[in-house]
Amino acid sequence: MTDKKQPFHILIVDDEPALLEELNDFLTLHGMIVTTAGDGAQALAALAAAPAITVVLTDIRMPGLDGLDLTNRVLRARGDADAVEVVLMTGHGNLDDAARAVRAGAFDFLRKPMELDEMLVVVERAHAKALARRQAHARRIGEMEALRADYAALQARLTRMQTPLALTGDTPPELSRILSHELRTPLIPILALPDMLDAHDSLPPRTLNAYIRDVELAGTRLLRISEDLIEFLAPPDARAFTWRKASAQSLLTELAARCEPAAREAGVTLAIAEPGDGELETAEPHLIGALARLVTNALTATSPGGRVDLAARAAAPDSVAFRVRDHGPGMTAEERDLAMLPFRQLDMSLTRRGGGMGLGLPLASRMAERLGGRLEIESAPGQGTTASIVLPRRHRDPP
Repeated sequence: MTDKKQPFHILIVDDEPALLEELNDFLTLHGMIVTTAGDGAQALAALAAAPAITVVLTDIRMPGLDGLDLTNRVLRARGDADAVEVVLMTGHGNLDDAARAVRAGAFDFLRKPMELDEMLVVVERAHAKALARRQAHARRIGEMEALRADYAALQARLTRMQTPLALTGDTPPELSRILSHELRTPLIPILALPDMLDAHDSLPPRTLNAYIRDVELAGTRLLRISEDLIEFLAPPDARAFTWRKASAQSLLTELAARCEPAAREAGVTLAIAEPGDGELETAEPHLIGALARLVTNALTATSPGGRVDLAARAAAPDSVAFRVRDHGPGMTAEERDLAMLPFRQLDMSLTRRGGGMGLGLPLASRMAERLGGRLEIESAPGQGTTASIVLPRRHRDPP
């Protein structure tokens, strides 16, 4: 019985008044809102007047506009926003009619005389499909509106955001190329967004959803780049930090949870090798952010199937070292010095495996100093790299 469900609107089309009356009474009894039409022209008028109709139950053989022509016109006229499903009925059913019904896009094909309970099941399933299409369309429209708002915000941000370096004739050409590449690449899907929004009605949902994901990733990448540049140009004031006690183990757990999605995407195992013990007094979000930069570098240096280890251990009775170790190619002493320079990377080509502006280690080092500690790098060719932030267990305000 459908009387306990949300009522839905069905249109019955048949040139037999007695059958129309019988179906009307039966479906009304089962909680549906019923409209009837004696031919195809009346049906089209009824559909135009009642967009809430989700199911058309129509005879195939009718004078004038028959059921198959009606099906074609209805399904062409209505998109997912006001989706409707058509169920065809015939008293002279044959394989040719069934094949034509399928080609027309009908939901189902019923032969007269038919069991009313069987017909009821079919129209309820048709209604469920139409309703699902309408709901999916509404979700896509909501996503489009959210994207429009995000696009406007990104455009405003891009208008304000300029390359933060005063590039001169002394700037290495490869650095200029990388800065341009890193800033422009995320803009490609974002700048194409207006055309995509205008065409969204004609795009398959899978294509639209994939593009939405590309825009989200591009926006995230651009946001990360802009935040790195802002932090580099205007570092946070250490006096504004909130200092709290936290266990080394809880900090590593939070770090692992934050970086796990990136590790999974890179195909790298991220593990806490040494959870550490004891507490320290620190500005937790800033420490986690600095350590996350070290993890990002370690993931870039590690091949898929590899491993990055996190650890916390006592560096001295009154200090603790948070370590991020990769098993990548490692670096020479000269390469370590180069990696600590802002806007420099060991691989300066545009086809390098890891992107970024070359600010990860410089920003992590500067944050470690603001937290009262230091960044240490241990590396050798073929032996991987261990980056450590060493901090005092108790915060001391600078004199």
